[in-house]
Amino acid sequence: MAKYGPSVVTCTIDDAPGGTPRIITPYVTSIGGIGLESITQQTNPFGVGSEQHTPVGLDKTADIPLSGFLDDTALVGPKVVFFLAATWALDKAPGSVGRTLVILAATGMTFTITVHVVKAELGLKRDGLTEYTALLRQKSAGVWS
Repeated sequence: MAKYGPSVVTCTIDDAPGGTPRIITPYVTSIGGIGLESITQQTNPFGVGSEQHTPVGLDKTADIPLSGFLDDTALVGPKVVFFLAATWALDKAPGSVGRTLVILAATGMTFTITVHVVKAELGLKRDGLTEYTALLRQKSAGVWS
């Protein structure tokens, strides 16, 4: 059984909705996970002592947090992808086409999804390097290839 570490992981995301793909792997220290969730509806009637849920036939990719160290000199890293615009680089337009996110998680395991950047923040530290965190939310279903 093969095991994989961080040396095989790559991360690419468009620098704007419909924009240029940027390899941000050197600036990412954590990818919060790639998960699939089943959408359910709470269906417990009166008189029961616990919550009950019924699947509604939909699923979604859970939000994907990315984080790492901010590099403000690079034109290919987190600054250009998440913070370059005067109002930051959040995807706010109702007609946004989203950004393509591609994560190579292991040999032969590539996850591709169209996402919106819904949150970006800088972590300033008195005794450490400036870090960023971005929250990516699915626009359309992700696929493994």
